[in-house]
Amino acid sequence: MTIQTRRARCGSRASALSATVAGLALVALCGSATVPASASPWAERHRAGGSVLLNETFQGSSIADPGFMPLDTACLTGAATTPPAGESTTGPCTAADQTAPNVPTPGVTPGWLQLTDGGYYRVGGLLYNRPLPGNGGLQVIFDQYQYGGNGADGIGFFLVDGAVDLTEAGADGGSLGYAQRNLEPGVHGGYLGIGLDAYGNFANDGENRGRNCPAASKSPVISDYQVTDSVTLRGPGEDLDGYCFLASTMTADASKPSGFVTTLPGSLRSSATVPDGAARRVRLTVSPDPRPLVTVDIDFNDGNGYQRVLSYQMKDDAPKTYKFGFSGSTGGLIDTHLIRNVVASSVDPLSTLNLVKTVATDLRGQRGATRKVGDTVNYNFLVTNTGSTELDGVTISDPKITDATCPRSTLGPMGSPTASMVCTGTHVITVDDSFTGVFTNTATAGATNPGGSNVVSNESSASVDVVRLTPELEITKTAEPQRTEPGGTVHYTVRISNVGSIPVSPADFTDDLSGVLDDADYNGDATATTGTVTPVKKTLHWSGDLAAGAEATVRYSVTVHDPDRGDGVLHNAVTGSIPGTSCAASTRHATTRAASTRALLPCTVDVPVDRPTPTPSPTVTMGEPGAPTPAPTRTEAEPAPMAPRPLGPVHAHLAATGIGTMLMLPGGLAVLALAAGALLLLHSRRDRGPSNPDGTDPGPADE
Repeated sequence: MTIQTRRARCGSRASALSATVAGLALVALCGSATVPASASPWAERHRAGGSVLLNETFQGSSIADPGFMPLDTACLTGAATTPPAGESTTGPCTAADQTAPNVPTPGVTPGWLQLTDGGYYRVGGLLYNRPLPGNGGLQVIFDQYQYGGNGADGIGFFLVDGAVDLTEAGADGGSLGYAQRNLEPGVHGGYLGIGLDAYGNFANDGENRGRNCPAASKSPVISDYQVTDSVTLRGPGEDLDGYCFLASTMTADASKPSGFVTTLPGSLRSSATVPDGAARRVRLTVSPDPRPLVTVDIDFNDGNGYQRVLSYQMKDDAPKTYKFGFSGSTGGLIDTHLIRNVVASSVDPLSTLNLVKTVATDLRGQRGATRKVGDTVNYNFLVTNTGSTELDGVTISDPKITDATCPRSTLGPMGSPTASMVCTGTHVITVDDSFTGVFTNTATAGATNPGGSNVVSNESSASVDVVRLTPELEITKTAEPQRTEPGGTVHYTVRISNVGSIPVSPADFTDDLSGVLDDADYNGDATATTGTVTPVKKTLHWSGDLAAGAEATVRYSVTVHDPDRGDGVLHNAVTGSIPGTSCAASTRHATTRAASTRALLPCTVDVPVDRPTPTPSPTVTMGEPGAPTPAPTRTEAEPAPMAPRPLGPVHAHLAATGIGTMLMLPGGLAVLALAAGALLLLHSRRDRGPSNPDGTDPGPADE
């Protein structure tokens, strides 16, 4: 029956299963699904879009790429002689443990990579010990053949951290060359293992698989029962720990001893005695996300194309580069295990010259080791040509690394054995590298294409933890004088002192003059006792080396505008970029309330600009030229003068005397008019004669 779409279901377990096992999380099983792929032909090698990284058919008489390393019984069926120097050491299939039926005829091309023949208790593997970049994700497509017997262990494919030296596979048997098995360790630097599992042991945690894994990452399969003809994912591991169960193509079935049955829409193996018809094309996709989505699609060679069988979101960060391997084994049951047509490509397109920088390490777990000042960090630079033409003059550019070297200067076209190489370099951790607790540096690669044009790679960074050292720099800022006036000159002094026990190279500070230059002009006279002081827009920037106990002094001056057009305050602020820099108590910021003698940045100084008040009019002595005529002295007989009135009413009331008009005259004429009006008013009173408050005549007035 042809299955177009089928979804794995997690049903209830049989009552015979223990309550503990029944309570294990089966979330990893749910969501695994088979879905119809697009109508892709059987000859599809890889999906368009990504950049080809490796292309090996295994159909020839030798393997040109020396990165392929055979293990145990692995051999090349098309080979007839010992491989040439400089190529893979994978040789012909002529030994007694390589020729048990049913195998292809040795020395005939097109051939296959043979992991095991049809004999009992065989183990064979092939490792690719050259890193592939992971910054664009990774997709690996290959044809696998399991046939000719009665269903032996199966074929394992695994990805490891590209920083490790991949020279051995993991345990054989049910661990399929990836996971641990009893006291036999798993593969070094393991990240992801895929079991194309005919016999079905890769799905269980028997034989100590998944040691020290949390309960949620234990296999739901009881003990060492098998789920035959299944595909299972296992996660990161090292030595005897980890390689935890992630997901599998199975669903609950109480009628099976394991409690589960496979959900694959086709069989991984063929009952035929020849390779023809036994091919199953596998497509593994690892997304470029930090914790990637992993999908497994299989074309069962049944006319339905690729079908999605597993999908799983990784819970662990992916390595920056990958290496991979294949493994096959037989035991009391047998099959012949073959591989053909391996194509590795990125998921997302990469730049023509791609760079991945990593910290070199022997153990994946040591990548996070904390360095200290004086330690040497070893770096690897994986450079890959993803273009169709050769690149020459390959170099590495990293401002923190001066000894970067490459094994050669040329990269072959994409997919070829020479399309990538690993360059190396070192850096010794300095005091300055320790200030933030993490040291990160960024590199690029460069090359020249056949047309003579420069090709520049993407940027790639690597970080290491560093024992953090905190410098102690103290800034003192003063001004003389502390008050000034228009036209005055103010002299500033900035002193930076290393009061700690470690050298700082370089130390720095920036003196912000933007609050000064609205009132004054910088005189261009900055000097430093050591280091370099540089004007930058409205700031002065100083930089220099300071040993423990050393100090540097910068002096400069400004001249206040005359007249001053600013806000009347020369506001000055100094900051520093080095952690551990602070202000002396005398220059601490006004808002700081630190109890210690040092204070937080910025260090500020305010110099007020005293603006003089206007000069008052000179006092004129009576009798001098220009002095006003004194008002006549009023005698006791004269009436008291009238009380003044507000300006508005007075203006209206005195209109008849001409005062309303007088207020509109120029200054000098107004004074004369006022004096004339006063004499006229006095004369009018004398003509009229004074009167007492009761209306009686007071008599003659005194002259």
